[in-house]
Order: sequence, then C-alpha cells, then structure tokens
Amino acid sequence: MLREAKGIALLARLEPFAGVLGAVAVIGVWQIGAMLSNPIILPSPWATLLALVRIAREGELLTAVGVTTLRTLIGFLTAGLLGAGVGIAGALHPFTLRFLSPVVSLIQGISPIGWMVLAIIWFKHESVPPVFLVFVGVLPVVFAAAVEGISTTSRNHVEMAKAFRVPRLQMLTDIYLPHLISYLFPAVTSALGMAWKVVVMAELMAADSGIGAALAIARTNLDVAGAIAWILVAVILMFGMEHLILAPLQRWLQPWRHTDSGKGRRPGSGARCLACAARGWQGC
Repeated sequence: MLREAKGIALLARLEPFAGVLGAVAVIGVWQIGAMLSNPIILPSPWATLLALVRIAREGELLTAVGVTTLRTLIGFLTAGLLGAGVGIAGALHPFTLRFLSPVVSLIQGISPIGWMVLAIIWFKHESVPPVFLVFVGVLPVVFAAAVEGISTTSRNHVEMAKAFRVPRLQMLTDIYLPHLISYLFPAVTSALGMAWKVVVMAELMAADSGIGAALAIARTNLDVAGAIAWILVAVILMFGMEHLILAPLQRWLQPWRHTDSGKGRRPGSGARCLACAARGWQGC
C-alpha cells in the first residue's frame, strides 16, 4: 500500500510535465529509429531541425505559413459559421432538419480525394481548392454538433421560458447557446485538426504556394528532412491555433469548466434564472 501511495504521489507531481515527457518520448523513439535506419529514409531530429532553420533562412517559411493559415481560416470560419447556423435552424425546425440532412450526408459521404478531383476541375485559381476542401470537411462536423447541442437542451428550461414568455432571441442566448457551446467546442477542435490536414493535402496536389506546395518540392528533391520539417510546421500551427485561440476562448465562454466555484453548474442553465431573464433583470 505504501509503495502504491508513493507511485500515485509521484504521478501527481509529474502531471504538470506529462505533455513535455510525452514529447521527449516521441523524440527519443524518433532518434532511435533514425540511428537504426538510413538517414535518407528517416533523418534524425537534429537533421530535421537544421532543415527547418535552412527553410527559415531562405525566406520560405513565413510566406508558406501565411498562405496556408489564411486558406485554413477562410474555409474553417466560413464552414463553422454556416454549419452552426443551419444546425441551429435545423434543430429548432424539424422540416429544415429533414431538408438539410440529405445534403449534409451527401457532402460528408464524398471522400476528400473525390472532392479534391472535383475542385481541381471546377476551380481555376490555386487558392480555391484548398479552401473548398476545408469547407466541405468542416461543415458536416459543425452541423451535427449544433443539431445535437440544441436538440439535447433541457426541455424543462425551454418550457419554463415559454411560460415566462421569454423572447425567442433571449431563449437562444440564455438557454440554448450555453448548452450548445459544450457540444461545439469538441467538434470545432476536431474539425480544426482535420482542416489543417486537408488544406496541406490540397496544396500538395493543386497549388503552387503554401506548406503543401513546399512539401511537393521536398518530395521531388527527395529532401526527407525538409519534408518532415514542413510537416512539423503544420503540426505546430495546428496546436498553436488550438491552444492559443480555441482554449482561451473556451475558458472565457465556459468558465464553469475551469473554476471550482463553477462546479455543479450545468451548461444550459443560462447566466440568469428564467424569471430574471423574462423580466430583463441581470440577476436575482
């Protein structure tokens, strides 16, 4: 029992550094693999770092990162806003949901490669296929999360709001949205990771600029270290956007998930009680 307690205490002390330890473990396995294989097949972490420094010195890095980030954000934000909007409308109106469901299912059913081929045929400008692929990839995910979030809102809260004659807009902001956010954020985080993968793939196949295009050049030159360096850049961008933008936004919109005082407060309860909302009060 004493040994088990010491082990639990040690894990508790190491918990803040768990992410760092995981990254060190990955680098260690990578280094071992590089030592056991041909450097042309798997370059070492140090060789990859040198390739990344070379790319930055040549001036390619910032340009490619800016182009890929812009394409990702345009497709992601457009699909996110539209998917959330039509998802909310579908959940509130059964006819709209039945009308939209086959369309969304069709979009989701076509593979990214299929959409990629169609995008290359349909659009001439090199920036459109990557944005289009992000859009069709993210839209169904956000739509499904919005429908689920609105549909599972407490009916008791909704009926009580109707009894107090709370305006529909106020019902949306004080009852539906707090509950919806708890469904949207996991979906948005997953969709963001998918968006980065899709946009790089689209650039690899159909663009002359961006991280994907740089990967294509590295592939042509058999520059494996450079290719891995570009892949790491895309991964770092994805994690940066998730932890520097989405995570702070979630903490701001869902403070009860990150504070002890918020324990026991359920998403969907709203910032005010329904009686106060009906009367336009800020609190009881």
